[in-house]
Amino acid sequence: MPMTRLYVSVLLIAVLLGNNACTHYYYAPNTLQTPFLQEQHDARASLGMISGDEFNGYEVHAAYSPLKHAAVMVNHFQVSSGSGSNVSSSEDSGAGHLTEVALGGYYPVGKYTTFSLFAGWGAGSVSNNFDFDVKADLSFQRRFLQPTVAIRGKWARFGAALRFNQLRYVKGEVDVEVGEPDLTIIRNIERASPLFVPEAGLSCGFGYQAFWADFNLNFCNIRDRDDYHFAYSTVGLSFSCQLDYFWRER
Repeated sequence: MPMTRLYVSVLLIAVLLGNNACTHYYYAPNTLQTPFLQEQHDARASLGMISGDEFNGYEVHAAYSPLKHAAVMVNHFQVSSGSGSNVSSSEDSGAGHLTEVALGGYYPVGKYTTFSLFAGWGAGSVSNNFDFDVKADLSFQRRFLQPTVAIRGKWARFGAALRFNQLRYVKGEVDVEVGEPDLTIIRNIERASPLFVPEAGLSCGFGYQAFWADFNLNFCNIRDRDDYHFAYSTVGLSFSCQLDYFWRER
């Protein structure tokens, strides 16, 4: 079943096993990056783990300020459920990824606080396998606007962000044998196109000088989320390096 006009975010199939039945989620929020940027050539890179209800994966983030008050941000998100990336098996499984880039500006307020605004675009794909080699393969795009605040002291930091997404599937094939309730869920998503999906993210970190660890909470706030089987939240743990620490004069 080809789908050329479906608006939705990253399709994540999370499998809940029990009594030979399963539930598939069709979206989960990735971590909202909240970089602390104060001057030209500030830079950070991070690697982290992310998890939701019966799915998990990893993330890579980076942010850099090539000019004063201007920045570029890159995110990569990859998750799997069930048998993970082994979507050719006869068991329920799913694997998906998203890579996005954003341009924006930031404005420091004093020594410890920075406000920023990013506009970005991302693309990815998802491959899902149901029982008996029934599959759903989709490619998608995402546009977003993200205001952010970041606060950092000597030992601790805090970040908060909102992300306003427009989500669009550009191509895909879904076997009709996926059955119910998934066919109805997919039709609900298609009828609701385009989907506006607001999200919120919080992060709290501890570290010193160049090296930090952050705990992240991410929430999906779309109305009628249950009609689309969108996951409400994800949690993550990331480890980052403030790269500019190594070339700044101290």
